[in-house]
Amino acid sequence: MTHTVLDSVALGYQPVWNRRRRLAAVHLSVSPVQPGAVDAAHLMQLLGDDWPVAAPVLILSLRTPELLHQALACKPVPNTWLEVPASLFTHPESLAMLSVAMRKGHQLLRHAALAELHGEFIAPLDVRSLLSVDAEEALEALQARPTEAQPVPSRRTPILPGHLYQNICNRGLADHCLDEAGAWGLLGWPDDDVLHAWRARPMGCDAVVIGMIRQAITNDSSLDQLERFVRQDPVVCYRLLVHINSATYGGRHEVDSLRHALMMLGFSALDRWLGEQLASANDDTGLHPVRYAQVMRSRLAQHLLESGSEEDLRAEVYTTALFAQLDRLLHQPLGTLIGRLPMSSRVADALIHHSGPYFPLLDIARAQGDVDNLHLLPEICEQHEMSLEQANRALLRMLSTSRDHGLGPAKQPG
Repeated sequence: MTHTVLDSVALGYQPVWNRRRRLAAVHLSVSPVQPGAVDAAHLMQLLGDDWPVAAPVLILSLRTPELLHQALACKPVPNTWLEVPASLFTHPESLAMLSVAMRKGHQLLRHAALAELHGEFIAPLDVRSLLSVDAEEALEALQARPTEAQPVPSRRTPILPGHLYQNICNRGLADHCLDEAGAWGLLGWPDDDVLHAWRARPMGCDAVVIGMIRQAITNDSSLDQLERFVRQDPVVCYRLLVHINSATYGGRHEVDSLRHALMMLGFSALDRWLGEQLASANDDTGLHPVRYAQVMRSRLAQHLLESGSEEDLRAEVYTTALFAQLDRLLHQPLGTLIGRLPMSSRVADALIHHSGPYFPLLDIARAQGDVDNLHLLPEICEQHEMSLEQANRALLRMLSTSRDHGLGPAKQPG
């Protein structure tokens, strides 16, 4: 068997969200399974061959100093940044190495604590930073937010504009970073805090997704394009399948796929149904990262299938993964929600019993999004009899083709 660099690393990802609450970049953690056995030049070449300029910015976090130093000496990959620890910017020798890498065309992202930057007027080499915020700084930032009673805050925010921030667990702090303090983006999203505001009522459909679907109908778009938009929102997908199988619609057929539902309903009836959903739809942009993160995981589960798999199988795996967190959105047990649909036993087995042919795909996709426990990925792949190379290639395919369709242009200045 021919081995590649993707056999020897565990890859994990985190989305980076910009001021529009859209996918601006992806943070890709690279953890060698056998330190010293990985050549960064091969990894960079592989990414350079496969990573399109139209994809989100790729932030490479190479988890060993040896890999990072090798990567800095390589030819840069377009649309890719290298994460560099702040310590390398403080010593003349390493700073000179970074300066050479930048002259070659590398884009660097300094990883530091926010406290390290206070009092700094110009960043070394004028690079952007990925910053960690401690509890005291988070409190200061929240106290610096304008209010109706005090539209001009008396305190100055510690959040510095133009940088990326991580470990932001509070919705108010996330909004402050992006809307008021001018952050470039947030690594991860405070899903739990955002969803907490919806704890008393089930979530409606995404108003932006409804608008995109209805515009596609007006434009006489293809069925493929229409289905692509419908699949951007788990709630739209679920409610559409419930509707097409309900007594209201006749209940004469068991429809378990989105494509079949769209064909059965027809574009005119779909447009009318979407118009009815608008009354309870959500236009909270803070929910978009929650929904789109689920879309990304669903696409990853689909890509983990063997190449050449039948389209019906791929669609069912996607729908299964998309419904995996439906209970968090609709506040009902997942078994109750899935029980309202005529889905195959494979879907229920994966979602409810954590078994069956689809569960390995969901489990590996989940593990690749859990960067704090990335060391477990090789064992999880082995348990499910999938090679690391197959899992890593699926992840790169998913990330390189991610297209966040909502809320206008994805890119932002700088």
